[in-house]
Amino acid sequence: MQDMNANARNRMLGLLFLGVLMAALDIAIVGPALPAIRTAFGVSERATAWVFTIYVLLNLVGTPLMAKLSDSFGRRSIYVLSVALFAAGSLLVAVAPSFGVLLVGRAIQGLGAGGIFPVASAVIGDTFPPEKRGSALGLIGAVFGIAFLIGPIIGGLLLLVGWQWLFLVNLPLAALVVAL
Repeated sequence: MQDMNANARNRMLGLLFLGVLMAALDIAIVGPALPAIRTAFGVSERATAWVFTIYVLLNLVGTPLMAKLSDSFGRRSIYVLSVALFAAGSLLVAVAPSFGVLLVGRAIQGLGAGGIFPVASAVIGDTFPPEKRGSALGLIGAVFGIAFLIGPIIGGLLLLVGWQWLFLVNLPLAALVVAL
């Protein structure tokens, strides 16, 4: 796969960047919405911690699982599957009729997000020449820093139109990533 030209690799890097940003943002973006989610479902502050916890837990489960699946079934198909799972979880969270359903949606999101970063890293390893891999992986890794800086700001702005929009905003981004 290393016979890609520089323009094709850079376009692919931009696409991987967008997917990783989407998944990383969902850790930081939800913070400002926790009081609204707590009020909407009438749950305790302690229960609301599960909105973060279940996402991170399933993210940790998804990382080695999706990485192994990408070795067996191909990077592209597992990357698309991961983004699709993330989008499906986002939609489920946004339309959740109960807190339990919201947590199931967050779990699905986390599982999908768990595949996005390792598969993106593997694609870089497969397609970038050795002298370019470090900078490409550094850019993908920097996405997490960017997400944690802008996530609460974006979350606060989207919260003005409703907490559900923190999750609905993922749908067009995921569709774009899958389409490209």
